[in-house]
Amino acid sequence: MKAIGKYSLASILAWGLYVARVVIFSAFVGLSIAAVFTPLLPFIAPALDDLPGVSVSNHLDLSGGDYVEIMNHFVTFGVMLFIVNRLLEILRTLRLGSPFAGENAERFRQVGFALLLGEGAKVAFLILGGVFDADVDLNFEFITWIAMAAVLVLAEVFRQGAKMKEEQDLTV
Repeated sequence: MKAIGKYSLASILAWGLYVARVVIFSAFVGLSIAAVFTPLLPFIAPALDDLPGVSVSNHLDLSGGDYVEIMNHFVTFGVMLFIVNRLLEILRTLRLGSPFAGENAERFRQVGFALLLGEGAKVAFLILGGVFDADVDLNFEFITWIAMAAVLVLAEVFRQGAKMKEEQDLTV
C-alpha cells in the first residue's frame, strides 16, 4: 500500500480521523453545555417547577462529584480533539509530500505534551473525585506512558529530519 496519494494509508487514516474529530467535537460541545448548565440547575429548577406538568426539583440530585465527572470527561475530550487536529495537520503534510517539516516536529511535541497533560489531569481529577465523592478512575496504563515517550522521540526525529532536509536543500 502506498504512503501518499489517493487510496493511500495517509488518506485512509485522515478519513478515519475526520470521522473521529466530528464525534469527539460533538461530545466536547455536549460536555461544554453540561459544564456550563450543571452548576446552574439548582437555580433553574424552581423556575421550571412553576411550569404546568413539570417537576424537576424532586428528581434533581446533583453533587460536586457529578460536576467533577463532567469536567474530567470535558478535559479528556478536549485533549483528544487537540491531538486529532494535530495528527490531521501532520497527515496533510505527508499527503503533500513533505513530512519532514519543522512544523511537524512541533506538532509531535504538542501531541506528546497534550498526552502528558491528559495524564496529569487524570491524577488531579482522581484527587478531586476523592474530595467530592466522584466516580473517577485513574486508569494508569504503562502503554500510555510509552506512547508519550515514543511521540516525544518522534518529535526529535522529525526535528532532526527537518534540519537535514533544510541543509540538503541548501546544498547544490
